[in-house]
Amino acid sequence: MWKSPHGRRLPELGKRVVVMGILNVTRDSFSDGGKYFEASDALKRALEMAEDGAEIVDVGAESTRPGAEELPLEREMDVLVSRIRLLRENMDIPISADTYKPEAALAAVEAGADIINDVYAKVVDGGYPMARVAAKTGAGLIITHDCRGREIEGKDFWGQLEKSLEELANMAMLEGVEKSQIVLDPGMGFGKSAEQNFEIVRRAGELRKLGFPVLLGASRKSFLRGIVGGNLENLDAATAAVSAFVAAKFGADILRVHNVAESAAAVKIGTLLGS
Repeated sequence: MWKSPHGRRLPELGKRVVVMGILNVTRDSFSDGGKYFEASDALKRALEMAEDGAEIVDVGAESTRPGAEELPLEREMDVLVSRIRLLRENMDIPISADTYKPEAALAAVEAGADIINDVYAKVVDGGYPMARVAAKTGAGLIITHDCRGREIEGKDFWGQLEKSLEELANMAMLEGVEKSQIVLDPGMGFGKSAEQNFEIVRRAGELRKLGFPVLLGASRKSFLRGIVGGNLENLDAATAAVSAFVAAKFGADILRVHNVAESAAAVKIGTLLGS
């Protein structure tokens, strides 16, 4: 069982698929930029996601879409912290902070976040700064594999992915993060081809042999756009299909999605089909 630094109960991992709702409090997200930027809209959306079946709300203040401009640290912290504080004042659902900046992650946890969703997992001078924040605060740590700019090519994609994730997890533990606090995310869409992303969907459960729960974030990603186009309804339907497939195979512990209601329903059906 992973633990919240605030004593909040986090969803138990390893027995069923948990749905994490994506709350973009950005102005330029690739799918819903600006829609939930205002504080009142962000809170309303978080409450809706909890009602729809989300067990974690993942709050991000900077877009990770390709080509997005980097948000200045102070601006990101201002938006991220204020929205997390507002959610925490109005609901008890576990919150993860979607960021790659250690300073923003620390402020987010101090504001009430339970989990750090490290979307880039940057290694600096042989160390892992974000892991130090997780160790210091006691927050859960989601480690995302990002290979943009150094794409994995050739036949050994899976072996290299496993090796990279294992190295990052070991580095986090060397920085003081407890093993029980770590979740691995293979980083769908981050420097992977469409074929590699579909391989991740099919084989994600194999990553558990590394000794950690697994999170998948396929929602509205470009590899799905290549199949169903850019219409959001089609993308959400494709995401739900992935969710049902993953649930039937129990191929991941957490699914990170935009349309919580649709994927939560798909997970229920997939779980029944897989039992």
